[in-house]
Amino acid sequence: MNTGFLGGLVFVLVFAGMILVHELGHFIAARLLRIEVEEFGIGFPPRLLRLWRGKGTILIGKKCLVLPLNFDLPFDPKTSLHRPVEATADSVKGRLVLRTIAFAATEDGQYRPDPLPEHDPASARPGAAPVKHSKDFPKPGEIHVSGILNEARPGTEVTLNWIPLGGFNRIKGEDDPSVPGGMAAASPWKRIAVLLAGPTMNLLAAVVAYTFLFYQIGVPNTHIVVIAEVSPGSPAEMAGIKTGDTVLTAAGESIPSVSRLQAIIRAHLDQPVSLNLQRGDQQIETSVTPLSSRTKRQGAMGVLLGNPLHPTSSWFETISPSFDATYGSIRELLALPGQIVAGAIQPQEAQLAGPRSIWNLFQQTVSRDVQSRETPSTSETQQPTNYTLMAVISLTISLGILNLLPIPALDGGRILFTLPEIIVRRRIPAKFEAIVHGVGLMIFMALLGYFYILDFIHPVTINLP
Repeated sequence: MNTGFLGGLVFVLVFAGMILVHELGHFIAARLLRIEVEEFGIGFPPRLLRLWRGKGTILIGKKCLVLPLNFDLPFDPKTSLHRPVEATADSVKGRLVLRTIAFAATEDGQYRPDPLPEHDPASARPGAAPVKHSKDFPKPGEIHVSGILNEARPGTEVTLNWIPLGGFNRIKGEDDPSVPGGMAAASPWKRIAVLLAGPTMNLLAAVVAYTFLFYQIGVPNTHIVVIAEVSPGSPAEMAGIKTGDTVLTAAGESIPSVSRLQAIIRAHLDQPVSLNLQRGDQQIETSVTPLSSRTKRQGAMGVLLGNPLHPTSSWFETISPSFDATYGSIRELLALPGQIVAGAIQPQEAQLAGPRSIWNLFQQTVSRDVQSRETPSTSETQQPTNYTLMAVISLTISLGILNLLPIPALDGGRILFTLPEIIVRRRIPAKFEAIVHGVGLMIFMALLGYFYILDFIHPVTINLP
């Protein structure tokens, strides 16, 4: 089976999905905290169509009216606040639901609505709410409401756009604290919550992906360490270690986890380490010398460590291990810079993978996963693999952590600018912050472009086990 097209499709869907999930996190948090989101876009502009407009609210005097689904105000709410309006509404389950709205008559008794510009979407959009004369308002069964328009929240437009590579949020007043109901006008804690929600959503997506993985392959017992693979010609092979062996002790110390065994190996580079292994019904004593000359990809011992899996028929059993696995992946990712500085990992071994490298990775993972499933189910030599799902998990965790870095224009950089407001009760001027984020974004995009060019010239080689 030719998996090239399928691998490319997975590449596009994964990237689009990760970005969309990230933006969905920002959107949900903003809505929960009553920060107005003007548009939630699926894909990137230009716009293909509007799917719907969510319910909104307006405040006339002290009366709150609900805007029905797909209701378009016949005027621009940004420039129409604090003007007298007249409206009709229906009472639905104790709430006033808007039916019609118009500016009130002027002092001479003549109704003169402000004409909308021809290019204004509200004037050209089919089904927009009609502006009616005040004499048309009283109708049987309708409630007449009049007063000053103090607040308008038109509801979020959900749109479908032409470029299918993720999504975006257009949040009201994102950089302008003078806009009521906007992002910049919200309290610092609310802004931090909205900014954290995107990366958090990526990490939760990794947890969900782990639950699918563990439901298929079984839940790992993280307190038992097994040898999942032995490289030919490695120190482990020369020491007689075999795939499937369980590591009981190393250097006289019980082994409760993979990370503990790895720490012992790193502490005994180029020194013999005694191992007590369980192989079937037998316990075997051996000694292995981990070599510092071997790269991280090769491993000092030349083994792939893992945990035994036990099947599960309950999704509930996979939840806790999924959180543990996500936490472990985050710790490994955050530990990389320190390991590079300490010399435990060579910089070239920790080279970041760009679009071409990740494209090549998905070509490999999809091909291996498909081939493993084409093998007859009666085969005992090969089990179905889940390399693609594991790659998705790694990428979504990386995206979540990347966005938390204190870099201007990223979520972490914006959070950093919010902290002085909490610590010293003094806000950094919005204009200065906008300039820093703008310049930071340009520098970041330039570095990203340079990195992508290098990746296309010298892509990272990722070899699957």
